[in-house]
Amino acid sequence: MRVEVKSKTWLEADGKFIIGEHGIALLEAIDELGSIQQAAKQLGWGYRHTWGYLKNMERNAGVPILLVRHGGQSGGGTQLTPQGRKLLRDYKRLQKTLRATIQRKSRLLFSY
Repeated sequence: MRVEVKSKTWLEADGKFIIGEHGIALLEAIDELGSIQQAAKQLGWGYRHTWGYLKNMERNAGVPILLVRHGGQSGGGTQLTPQGRKLLRDYKRLQKTLRATIQRKSRLLFSY
């Protein structure tokens, strides 16, 4: 029998949710596509839900995560702020470390 340990990681500030794994996927899609609408579509999220998630994330993080340019002649678009890029990078780095640690420890503890 092979036992695997699974976990979920999310960030909170003063007990308020900032972002989790799905939100990280959303930021990655926004970074890649340059569009909240296209990122939401790619992930199968509703646009209204996506906006609510992003507003909540920025409010609870206390720093701007996105730079939104509204449409017009030059067109619109969205990109991550330096704080948003740092959040994405640091979260992914943390996840990699946690997964390696969990995998190593679970092999020791659950080697049936």
